[in-house]
Amino acid sequence: MLLNYLRLTFRTFFRNSTAFIINLLGMSIALGCFITAWVNYRYNVEFDSKQLNASSLYRIGFWQATERGKVPFGVCPMPMGSLIREGLREGDQVIQYISKDGQFRIGDELFQKQFIYADPAFTSIFTMELLSGSLSLADKSHVLISDKLAATYYNKSDVVGLPLTQLVAGEPREFVIGGVFREFPGNSSFRFDLVTGFENYFTDPSERTTIENNWARWTTTFLYLSQPGSVQGIEKQLSKYVTTQNEARPDLKAESFYVEPFVGMAARAVRQRTQGHWMNMGMPPAAVIAPFAMAGFLLLVACFNFMNNAIAVAGNRLKEIGIRKVIGGKRKELIIQFLSETMIFCLLALGLGMILAEYFTAGWNGMWAGIEIAITYKDNYLFFVVLALLMIFTALLAGGYPAFYISSFKPIEILRGTTRFRGANLLTKSLLVFQFSISLAAVIFALTFYFNSKFQKSYDLGYSWRSVVQVPLETSGQFELLKNEIQSSPFIKAVGGSEHHIYASAYKAAARSEERIEKEVDMLNIGDDYFKTVNVRVLAGREFQKDLASDYKESIIVNEEFVRVFGVGAKPLGARITLNDSIQVYIVGVVKDVYLRALFQPLAPLAFRYVPTENYKYLVASADPQELVKLNDQMKQAWHKVFPTRLYPGRLMEYNMVMTLEHFDSVVILYTFMGIVAIIMSVSGLFSLVSLNLQKRTKELGIRKILGAPLPHIVIQSSKLFLLIMVLSFGVGTLLGSVMVNSLMDSVWEYYEKVNFTIIALAI
Repeated sequence: MLLNYLRLTFRTFFRNSTAFIINLLGMSIALGCFITAWVNYRYNVEFDSKQLNASSLYRIGFWQATERGKVPFGVCPMPMGSLIREGLREGDQVIQYISKDGQFRIGDELFQKQFIYADPAFTSIFTMELLSGSLSLADKSHVLISDKLAATYYNKSDVVGLPLTQLVAGEPREFVIGGVFREFPGNSSFRFDLVTGFENYFTDPSERTTIENNWARWTTTFLYLSQPGSVQGIEKQLSKYVTTQNEARPDLKAESFYVEPFVGMAARAVRQRTQGHWMNMGMPPAAVIAPFAMAGFLLLVACFNFMNNAIAVAGNRLKEIGIRKVIGGKRKELIIQFLSETMIFCLLALGLGMILAEYFTAGWNGMWAGIEIAITYKDNYLFFVVLALLMIFTALLAGGYPAFYISSFKPIEILRGTTRFRGANLLTKSLLVFQFSISLAAVIFALTFYFNSKFQKSYDLGYSWRSVVQVPLETSGQFELLKNEIQSSPFIKAVGGSEHHIYASAYKAAARSEERIEKEVDMLNIGDDYFKTVNVRVLAGREFQKDLASDYKESIIVNEEFVRVFGVGAKPLGARITLNDSIQVYIVGVVKDVYLRALFQPLAPLAFRYVPTENYKYLVASADPQELVKLNDQMKQAWHKVFPTRLYPGRLMEYNMVMTLEHFDSVVILYTFMGIVAIIMSVSGLFSLVSLNLQKRTKELGIRKILGAPLPHIVIQSSKLFLLIMVLSFGVGTLLGSVMVNSLMDSVWEYYEKVNFTIIALAI
């Protein structure tokens, strides 16, 4: 019996090979997309799942009250760690953690990596897989490294006891490798390759006490609590230190401190846009949910497409069905046969879909920096359960209706030729509307992200991010040395210096105008030729002047938003502003609006102050965009000439925007692909439904031709229903796509181009 079902199945497939191949490819791609979306979903859901003590771990942070609401910070003042440690129960732990870029040397090779300074309890509380040596951080001379770093720079895994040199301001600091741990998985808050004891953070031991008692210094502070009820008591204890912290940092005042669970911390950091989160984060919710939803829709389209084709193909199998019923075939057997055909089809599609999913996951990783999703089969029981349920669901959805519908035909009516297909009934018409609506929504997604990619790239942020190289400095003396070495370059247009840099560093200050308007503003301390180099345009007044001592003490330059917010639009120049309740400054210039955080957050009031060369922490140089890479190469050579023992830290300012632009382009590719697949399957489904409808109306159309109806009239009569379906699909798809894409954009960006008539017209 089973062999007979199998033979009939493949005979049917071969007789309708074109429809079979189209449906197989569509279903395979849909299943491949669904598997990839599932793996991506699990990657984010299982974030930090390897941490065995996660349920007992917490992090201390604070809320800052702003005009746009409360902003969470994932750090707390450094002195807080020792204060909390004094009142903890026995067995509970405070773990301080600092992440800082460090330069290292192994042999003659220099490299830069994130260097972690953590309390010794870190390696016993947080789960790390030891491969060799010890995970102890008690020895100040020891450093622990990942197996990935060992393989990259030592070309072997047995490296315990070997030396590793850290370069601090160009001076060597020797370590010995005390242990090797397995690299953290991609969906982990920790992604570092080097960690050492917390006391090594204090390069000058004589300054340790001063730094540890400095309320203006920050650390990530974890708590290991054996009893969750301790959290409320600790938060009550933390509330006593709000005033102390605010006195130390009037530019960054805390409203309250909080203790958050480690479980879900990474997801909250993305969702709430936590500041000071010095760890790895998951993907934005939109990048997890939207692909899952679209893959699900695509799978439904594939199922409905197969359903319509199965009913259409059944018209050629009526005699077979009738004869089988006449000679004693039962309806149950026919249902089993049709469901078996669907199941075999789905299994073939699943096999091809899993092959495609391997390519899709690789492509997905290439689209998102830092993401490393992969399909794992070993001990992944949930994955196979999901596949089994997916197969059952797909087979029943795609083959259930045709099986029960076709098997219900009466054999006498079939053999007489009086069996009538219901053709384009309410269900099939609804399915077709759904198919084309999803297709249109996917195309709207792709077009909207494409136009927003152009929008982001062309948006005037108030500075020229495409034409600047930025070089962080360890000491102010590096500025003059590097500037003198590169100023003869034919590519350089301007060179400037600053203490802070747009999109890289800034600070907050409380500002009050003479009109008693008080707001929090962003502040940047800049030096000579910074505006010229970064192309911040002065609209009124003047730039800072080096020969004016007053510019260092009491002058500020503000952006247009500052003028609007503080109500000094009539006469901004010379207006007096009070910073942090004590510093009197005067506006000497107004620049075009600078979007300090690109388009992710609202435009904010911004003020620049003037600092001398000894405060510089950045050197910036500009060139024509097409010459920028050459300039960066020259600056790298000059750096190695002047500072031969230090790694070149410079990079293009454009790098700050790369992630944003790459994400846009990646999403365009994703939804264009899904849209094309959905359109192909929808057109195939439409063809099947038209075929069904014409089979039903064969006699009617024949009579019309006999009575002299011209071909255009017959075409119009045959197409009216489907034109109506298409129009309805355009309405539903436009509404669905517009709502979804605008919600997605709004969850990520503050400024974006919403779905408009042009996008809708192009999509249709």
